[in-house]
Amino acid sequence: MRPLIAIYIAFFFTASAIAQGDLLSKRVTFQYDAVRLKEALADLSERYQVQFSYSTEQVNVRQRVTAKADDVPLSTGLDRLLANTTVGYSVVGSHIILKNDPGKALSRTEGGGQNRKKKRTLEPEVEQQVVLVKNEETPKEETTVAAQDSVIFLQIPDTQPVRRDGDMHPFDETLLNFEKWRYQSDTWTRRPPNEKRIAQVSVLPFIGTNTYQSDDVTNNLSMNILWGMNGGVDGMEIGGGINMVKTDVKGFQAAGLGNRVGRNMTGTQFGGIFNYAGGTTRGLQAAGVVNFAQRAEAAQAAGLVNFVREDVTGMQASGLFNMAGGNARALQAASLFNRSGGDAKIQAAGGFNRSGGSSKVQAAGGFNLSGGNANVQVSGLFNIAQDVQIVQFGGIFNRARGEVKGFQVALLNISDTVSGVPIGLINIVKRGYNKFEIYGSEILHGNFQLKLGANAFYNIFHVGARVPPGDGSYVWGIGYGIGTVTMLSPRNQLNWELMVQHINENEAWTNTLNSIGQFRFLWNHQLGKNVGIFIGPTANVMISQLRNPETGRIYSPVVPYALLDEDLTRKTNLKAWVGVNAGFRF
Repeated sequence: MRPLIAIYIAFFFTASAIAQGDLLSKRVTFQYDAVRLKEALADLSERYQVQFSYSTEQVNVRQRVTAKADDVPLSTGLDRLLANTTVGYSVVGSHIILKNDPGKALSRTEGGGQNRKKKRTLEPEVEQQVVLVKNEETPKEETTVAAQDSVIFLQIPDTQPVRRDGDMHPFDETLLNFEKWRYQSDTWTRRPPNEKRIAQVSVLPFIGTNTYQSDDVTNNLSMNILWGMNGGVDGMEIGGGINMVKTDVKGFQAAGLGNRVGRNMTGTQFGGIFNYAGGTTRGLQAAGVVNFAQRAEAAQAAGLVNFVREDVTGMQASGLFNMAGGNARALQAASLFNRSGGDAKIQAAGGFNRSGGSSKVQAAGGFNLSGGNANVQVSGLFNIAQDVQIVQFGGIFNRARGEVKGFQVALLNISDTVSGVPIGLINIVKRGYNKFEIYGSEILHGNFQLKLGANAFYNIFHVGARVPPGDGSYVWGIGYGIGTVTMLSPRNQLNWELMVQHINENEAWTNTLNSIGQFRFLWNHQLGKNVGIFIGPTANVMISQLRNPETGRIYSPVVPYALLDEDLTRKTNLKAWVGVNAGFRF
């Protein structure tokens, strides 16, 4: 009889190893955060068609586990899932048998996880003996006491399954029938997960109509007087204090203090103080103080703060600030600030807006920061972005790290390149129209000019003086202007400019109105890469209130002649003439 049993056992291990290899090599992905072990097993069984067998008298499946796996073999996933428990497993046919392993913790401490005690190999390193023992009188040295609910007990030496490919041997299926019988009673008596009921009423967690099953039952109607706990809600939940749901809510949820949903919230959620959703929120989330969601495809309205860890699609409105850890493809409106870790669609804040990526529209009383490109930025102080597609409007300055394709409007505009128009008192473009000029005119004999900006629009900063006549008198002027360039060819350009110069006569600064307005039309020819020569006519108008103390006449010596000489008032005179400018450009 013993030789026959040995032959059966040999066949058994060969066929079992083939089936085990297929089963344990399945690729699985999961993430469980403090969920009961039985729920994790039920989820794996449903998604990957894996059959688990265990006895609740031996295995504590109500203990909570936390584990994560991303496209790993089933064997690796189970090692991680059971790493912090005293539960071990073995494979029989197409079933995974769970059993209590009190010595597992010691083995894990000394040598790692349960399945790292011995290295997996394609073949066992040492040939091991397998003994099949029935529940009948046998010599003590060959008998192993089986659990009381077993008909047959298979004693397998401590070794890892052999990985192979192929089908299950018929003898393996015969033995599996005994194992099924052993654990069938637990399957029959165990309550199915995610049980659904019509309604429940509770006072405190587990003190209500669902008693200790509260966190495992999904209800259509839930009424919580003080603080309630549910497995899920598919309908409506009302609470006087706090509503807590372990999984998902679909429908309407309202609480006097707050709502906490472990996974997804789909529908409408009202909380007197807070709302929390551990998964995706879809619909409306409104709270007196704060809303939190992992992801939001909804409208969030809070008295103080809206916080989403990942992406937001929809709207965020709060009394203080809104934060999105990912992209904000939404309207963000807050009295203090808005922050997006990725791209932002529309941000409006009384203080400032911050986008880690590109932004569509940012409007703030303080400033706007965009880590990527910006379409529209409007602020009371300053704006910073990569490329500007439409406009940057800042009260003090704008900064574009890349190209300005639209407009920049501020006192100071700074950019790398400009294909649009920067409009400001000072425009600095790294790769723009940056020129220095030395020239002469009939007004001031020696002049220096700095032109900064882009071809479409640049600023002119001017200073000049007349050659002193030798009688102790002197005249000097300072001016500011704007201009644009028309490119005729790579070596020839036309400049169209407007200038205002204040003329100071015989003193460091003349406080009386004594200014010249100019329109210039200049032709420039490039002599080389960095040097050009220009010449062109000017139309000049001088308005002066400077009166000669000896003659009483309103007169300035910088006017060479007058095509027009008219007293606008008794204290103001206007003169007009045509002049010329010529010089060198660098």
